[in-house]
Amino acid sequence: MFENKIAILPCTGVGQVVGTIARQAAYLVCDDLKPDDTVLVCLPALVKGVQEDIDMICDCPVIVIEGCKERCATHALQLQDGSPSVTISVRQAMKGKGLKIRREARRALTEPEQIVVQLVSERVVEAIDRLKSGGVA
Repeated sequence: MFENKIAILPCTGVGQVVGTIARQAAYLVCDDLKPDDTVLVCLPALVKGVQEDIDMICDCPVIVIEGCKERCATHALQLQDGSPSVTISVRQAMKGKGLKIRREARRALTEPEQIVVQLVSERVVEAIDRLKSGGVA
C-alpha cells in the first residue's frame, strides 16, 4: 500500500511554535515538494493505535521532524515499535543561521518562522533523496 514511500512524522507541539514549524515543514514536503514520495503520519493517530498510521511506520522508512528536546514524535514512534530512519530537528536546522523565532507565533508564522519552515523542509527533502537513492540518511 505504501510501496516506495517515506513516512513523515512531525512533532505536533501544540502550544509551541516549533511544533507549528515542524507541521508546516511536513505539509510543505508532503503536499508540494515530494508528494509522490511521501506519506504523512498523524502523531495523535499513531499514539492512539490507528492501523493506517501503524502500517505507514511498519512499511516505510520514517523521517521524524522534532520540534523540541522532549522528542515526543520519536517516543510515539517507539510506542508502536518503530524507529526513525532520520531525525530532523527544528532547532538544529536553525543553528548558526542567526534566526530568532517568537514563542507566541503559533498560528500566523512571521518571516523568521517561515524561513525556518523552509530550512527544515530542505533538510527533509535531502534526507528523502538520500533514502530513495539507497544511501544512508
